[in-house]
Amino acid sequence: MSALNHEVLAFDLYGTLVDPIAISQELATLLNIEDANRVAQLWRQKQIEYSFRVTMMDRYENFEYITMRGLEFALATSGHSLDATVRESLVEKYDSLHPFPDAATGLKLLAEAGYEMVVLSNGTPKMIRSCIENSGLAEYFVELLSADPMRAFKPDRTVYRFAAGKLGCSMSEMCLVSCNAFDIVGASAAGMRTAWVNRSGGPFDTIGDAPDVTAQTITELAAVLKSWRQDRPSATQCASSLPMRRRSE
Repeated sequence: MSALNHEVLAFDLYGTLVDPIAISQELATLLNIEDANRVAQLWRQKQIEYSFRVTMMDRYENFEYITMRGLEFALATSGHSLDATVRESLVEKYDSLHPFPDAATGLKLLAEAGYEMVVLSNGTPKMIRSCIENSGLAEYFVELLSADPMRAFKPDRTVYRFAAGKLGCSMSEMCLVSCNAFDIVGASAAGMRTAWVNRSGGPFDTIGDAPDVTAQTITELAAVLKSWRQDRPSATQCASSLPMRRRSE
């Protein structure tokens, strides 16, 4: 696509816009509630861990494969076994994960404020497209970007650089919005500005640069960014509309 001339916010998908842990509702139709919650949590943890591993080992497998392997591990750890058809149907639920209640409202506010918004996710192109369309959030994004062409997962810096190149932006003209601290640290190390959606209210990672902006919801993020814009009325790009930060080199 042609270069974007406005502030570009690149949104993570899983955990930021849609809730992967809510898949416990589907698991609860197959397992007891306690085990369903346990499997959902461990599934997500293992999915992230496996994405780190295959990137570090240079043995890339796409996110759908990673998601299936994470599910299999979570089930085995919890002492459960489901047949292949059921496991496949659970992985397919990633195509229709529920958006967080604040997602649509927050994105609408950001769109009205003039921000260009894209999705930057570890999911495959098909997974991202299906999830965004089914979530009802598609109208807010001008581009859906997958890490898949890089054969690496975030927080590998090649993914962030790929996104900037695809959009015709410099790294400093983009702001990564994510609930995942590892994603924030990775984007910052690659040269992007960052906005952390701290849904859990927990502490930030103790390694890497702190986020430029922190909010508990996307709606709150819209208000925070609005206040920065008002303080800097001449700002026209993400790099200048967010607070300056001293980087530790």
